Amino acid sequence: MIDVIVVGEGQTEETFVREALAPQLVDRDINIQSRLIDTSQSGKGGSLAPDRVLRFLRNTLRERGDTYVTTFFDLYGLRAGFPGVDAARSEIDPLSQCRVIESALADAAIQSSGSRADRFFAHIQPYEFEALLFSDVSTFGTVQAGWRHYVRNLQLARDSVETPEHINDGPNTHPSVRLKALLQPKYIKTLHGSRIAISIGLARIREQCRHFDRWLTRIESLKPLR
Repeated sequence: MIDVIVVGEGQTEETFVREALAPQLVDRDINIQSRLIDTSQSGKGGSLAPDRVLRFLRNTLRERGDTYVTTFFDLYGLRAGFPGVDAARSEIDPLSQCRVIESALADAAIQSSGSRADRFFAHIQPYEFEALLFSDVSTFGTVQAGWRHYVRNLQLARDSVETPEHINDGPNTHPSVRLKALLQPKYIKTLHGSRIAISIGLARIREQCRHFDRWLTRIESLKPLR
């Protein structure tokens, strides 16, 4: 069995890994589990301060030498000074921005932990988890009573960009704020996010979101560490 630890940003990502990814990967002898970064003595998730992230990744990599470690962070909201963020500003395409940050974060985590380079690979989701939910907006109407009335507007948002992962990161237009502003009853990330993604299905999400698909393909191709 190959063990993979996904260091996530919040409870929604944690639930998504547990309920959507884990059941699909177990048949490949991959045991994937999620962990949230400690933000205080009693809190987890959010607040991706560079020092806190690198410390958590270093400690996780040093626990065991036979596990892979990856991340599931949103591009939206990453602070200046986070590995690769400043360099990524020269890129226009969000997928390219993510690749720059992923490379820089991997270099920093490996250097900090002294781990083998093949044990860590980063994933930054453009622009955030909710982008995945625009892979098939018709599903919203089946998850929550009343949301079918908003499917047309959600589809317009989806059709205005190349892929769901290109829905932009403006303060009033990034994916989650669009959902919160439009949907009634209100979209609640921790309640609805993973449910919608599971209803859409990984196959459809991977078809629509190529950066996410690239990450999952890499996980599926992992070999046992020796």
